[in-house]
Amino acid sequence: MSLVKNEPITRWYQEPWVWAILGVLAVTFIWGSYRIYYAFQIQDSVVVDDYYKTGKLINTDLTRDTNAQDLKIRANMLIDDLTGEVRITLQGDISDWPKQLRLSLLSPVFADRDKVILVNRSITRDESTQIYVGQVDEAVEGKTYVQLETLDEHIPEVGYETGWRLNQPLVLKTGVTSELLPRGSSKQP
Repeated sequence: MSLVKNEPITRWYQEPWVWAILGVLAVTFIWGSYRIYYAFQIQDSVVVDDYYKTGKLINTDLTRDTNAQDLKIRANMLIDDLTGEVRITLQGDISDWPKQLRLSLLSPVFADRDKVILVNRSITRDESTQIYVGQVDEAVEGKTYVQLETLDEHIPEVGYETGWRLNQPLVLKTGVTSELLPRGSSKQP
């Protein structure tokens, strides 16, 4: 009686389980390398907000948001889908409306889709309601951070002393009016 079995000897590279394990390791290494490369090539962009640096602290300057709430400023914005005209109707307790405002349409994901345009005041009969008109190159749809603000200067280490700002995330649709309210306001006038 012989204790030796007559099974054929297979080399390691002929075994399927070895290739399965090496395949999983290779795919994991290649995918991880690609994700690391992609992370260094595509950097996140920060949505613009009013920050100023004091020492090592970063604080948000809410002066203009508070001013907009105190002045009861509200806006209705309409983007024409054919011409790209942006029409903003403003209401509030302001006696001297600025001639120009800055409208920022900021993508929450892609910085190259951000649009900053100047809107100019149009002639209106009613002093309590003002209309501002501007132009965008291409349609802006979907979730967008919308900022409508005066053209005030930011003073380092102090912040903003004057002006107002409406800052709100909206889901924009061309041809549909969107309402901008001051921070902390309710929908009812």
